[in-house]
Amino acid sequence: MPVRGIRGWAVAGAACLALAGTVGAGAPAYAATAAKPKVVEVADFFFAPSAVTIRKEGKVKWVWAATNVESHDVHLKQGPKSLKKKATYSTKTTAVTNATFVKAFPTPGSYRFICTIHPTKMKMTVTVKK
Repeated sequence: MPVRGIRGWAVAGAACLALAGTVGAGAPAYAATAAKPKVVEVADFFFAPSAVTIRKEGKVKWVWAATNVESHDVHLKQGPKSLKKKATYSTKTTAVTNATFVKAFPTPGSYRFICTIHPTKMKMTVTVKK
């Protein structure tokens, strides 16, 4: 086997050993991907997808579509009874494009969102599991 091939295998083996040592040393190996939020597009007259399910402490990120011509917002219409500070689940401003809104969900339950400008057309649900 050429020297270059042996060195390549040695580097790969060392990397695997280093990774194995970090997995048992703290946070689970899936922690980096678990923090990635579910993305919901805020488009003209709809949320896509209109329903998402996440785990407790998960996040949802609403992203306004670049093709929008209308203003939209994200407003919590109804949440779990035990939810405190319901106002923090709504955007404070409206936007047409180039906007995002990220929210973490520490309380399990069902959250119903609307766009207050188009409440009969733009509805969505976030379900938070334990």
